[in-house]
Amino acid sequence: MDQGPNKKLDINHIEKVLMENFINLMPSFYEMQSSFLSGIYKRYGDLEGGNIVIFFARDLHLEILRKREHDLGFNLSLDNFWFNHKNIIQTKKKIIHISKYTGLPKETARRKLINLIKKKHIKKTDKNKIFWEPVSEYKESYIKIIEEQIVSLSKYIYEQGKFLNLNLTYPKIQKEIRNNYSFFWYHYLTFQLDYMRFWQEKLKDLEMLLIGLQTQIQTLRFISRKTSGDFNSFFLNKIPKDINIKDANISATSISEVTGIPRPTCIRKLERFVKMKFLEKDKVSKRYFLLLGQLNTNPMIPATEGMKKTIHIFSHFSSIVLKGLCR
Repeated sequence: MDQGPNKKLDINHIEKVLMENFINLMPSFYEMQSSFLSGIYKRYGDLEGGNIVIFFARDLHLEILRKREHDLGFNLSLDNFWFNHKNIIQTKKKIIHISKYTGLPKETARRKLINLIKKKHIKKTDKNKIFWEPVSEYKESYIKIIEEQIVSLSKYIYEQGKFLNLNLTYPKIQKEIRNNYSFFWYHYLTFQLDYMRFWQEKLKDLEMLLIGLQTQIQTLRFISRKTSGDFNSFFLNKIPKDINIKDANISATSISEVTGIPRPTCIRKLERFVKMKFLEKDKVSKRYFLLLGQLNTNPMIPATEGMKKTIHIFSHFSSIVLKGLCR
C-alpha cells in the first residue's frame, strides 16, 4: 500500500529509509558535512571557534525568523540576509550557554571567543554585549561559502526525496532554501550544533572529525559504485568479498586540499587514527584506508553509536525540511 505524504515525512520513516539505504544515501550526507565543516574551517581557521560562531548565527536566524510572528510576508531570503542581520537586536549570550551548546569546556569557549572578537568574527559592544554580525568586508566570502553549502544540502535532500518517492526537483530545493534561507538555516545550524557537540565530546577534536569524514566519503563512494546495502552491511562488514576496501584509499595531500587543514596537521591526525585502529596506512603508497571490519568493535571510536546518533539527528532535520518543501 502506498504511504500518504504525512507518513513519508515522518521522522521514524525517514530514519528507516536512511538505515535501509545507507550505502546509497550516505555519500551525499558525508559530502554535505564535509562541505559544511570545511567551509567553517576555511572561514575561521578553527573548527572549535567556528562552532561558537554557529551558536551565535543559529540564534540570529531565530530572531530573523520571529519577524514572521508580526509580518507573515517578512523576507527570509539569502538575498535579504545582509539587510536582515543588520536590523536585528540579538539577545545577550553567556559563556556557560556557549559551553553547553557547543560541548566546549568553559575556559576553552572563553579563549576561543576572545580570539573571534580580535579577528572581528564576533562583535563586542562597550556594554560587554557579544553578538555575531559579519562585517561587510566578509560579505563576498560569506555568501560564497553559503552558496556551496546550499548546493551540498540540496543534493542530500534531493537524494532522500528520490528514495521517499517525493516529486522534488534539485532546482526547486535550491530555490526554496534560498528564498526561505533563515527558516532552513536556523534548523540546519541547530542540528549541526547537536552533531558537532556529540563528536566534540567523543573525540575532543573537531579536526579529527573532518579528516575522518574524508576517509568515510572515499570508502562509501567506492562501495556504492559496486553494490548497495543497509546500515549493517557497512558497519558489520557484510560487503561482498570481491570488493577490496584497500582500494578506497586517500592521501593526506587530498584531505588537506579538500578541508583546508595544513598537510602536516592532516598527517599527524591520520597517524593518530592509525594508532586508534580506525585507519590503516599502506606502507608503499603512504595512503590511508578505513578498517571497515573493526568499525563496530573499536572501543576508541564509537563509530556505530555515532552514526546511529547522526542518522537520528538528521532524520529530524530532514523531516522539517521536507515538510517545508512539500507544503
